[in-house]
Amino acid sequence: MTSFTRSQLLLSFLFFLAIFLAVWGEIHHFVRDTHIFTFFAATVAAVIATVQSSGKTRDSRLMLAAFLLGLTLLEGTALLIERRPNLTVTDGWSVSRPVIGWGPGHSGILHARKQKAGGELIYQVDYTIDDNLLRQTRSASNGPAVVFFGDSFTFGEGVNDSDTLPQQFADLRHQQDRVLNLGFSGYGPQQFLRGVEAGYYDKIIGDQPKIFFFLTAPWHAQRTACKASWLARAPRYHLTDEGIAFDGQCREEGFNLFLSEFLYNTAFYRFFLTPFAERLTHDDVELYIRVVLEAVRQSKAKYGVETIIPYLPDGEPYLAGTGFTDQDIVERFEAAGAKVIDASLTDVKNPRLGLEIPSDGHPTGRANRLRAELLIDSSINRL
Repeated sequence: MTSFTRSQLLLSFLFFLAIFLAVWGEIHHFVRDTHIFTFFAATVAAVIATVQSSGKTRDSRLMLAAFLLGLTLLEGTALLIERRPNLTVTDGWSVSRPVIGWGPGHSGILHARKQKAGGELIYQVDYTIDDNLLRQTRSASNGPAVVFFGDSFTFGEGVNDSDTLPQQFADLRHQQDRVLNLGFSGYGPQQFLRGVEAGYYDKIIGDQPKIFFFLTAPWHAQRTACKASWLARAPRYHLTDEGIAFDGQCREEGFNLFLSEFLYNTAFYRFFLTPFAERLTHDDVELYIRVVLEAVRQSKAKYGVETIIPYLPDGEPYLAGTGFTDQDIVERFEAAGAKVIDASLTDVKNPRLGLEIPSDGHPTGRANRLRAELLIDSSINRL
């Protein structure tokens, strides 16, 4: 075998190895920042293909190699600037789920650890998931339910079981109520509405619940509008002349779903393009308001229960250019008969109180306790 033939065989082997690693990395995500690995491996394959070709074919492959190298450099630059914290959670923490889109895949104790890009610890906590695949709340085992809907603030991302908002509520009530935590990271009002109208939670909630709570904020408008890139599998609604209508999931199975999840895991998209792609419009906020109010209406019609809305006013920059303010949203909620309470804790906010997890932004156990006190005060006649 000549040295030329051996070099050709070696290049061919390296070409197929690079292609294999690029595909394998996309499927198995064996490194955290998968796409820079994919782009780099694809660049190597394109360079090898260029070396092995000639003429016009060589020119086209060279252009492809240059394009892939540009993607690699752009992705690397975005990663360096973004310096995204590293979050690791026990496998099965979040899997695809029917109706609501995603949620815990199994019961048990899940370990969560979040670190800054430089390795400094932000939090290290445990999430106990019960047999109903909900965040565990120690409370009464039977009786009418007090139900919390919401996102990561309700679920208690970044805090241990004892410090979640529902658990603080249960403890302040001496665990005399059956308290359910239906919140989960990334959820929006559409999970609340779809869960109620599809009967997804009926067996868990049981008969004649006492009260529903739904903690919400202006940033949820990005979720009901399906503009946040992680929402591919979330329930989708659209505006109609009569109100709103269910419209499947944010991205249906197929190429659109693949593209959405691919972009979500791409640093240059998150850093450079997300501010434009997720910018809210007037109709986005209108949809958000209607989805929340429809969830409140259906909860009343189906369960005979009132929903209290703890609202976090944080309109800027979310509402800029939409024609809405926090006050407009609150007034729309109240005009439709919903009870809204200001859950911002502005009267007690002080850096020394530690109401937010540093370098994260989620509420601490202290903040959850203060909000639980607000909820009890606002609903004492209904408990």
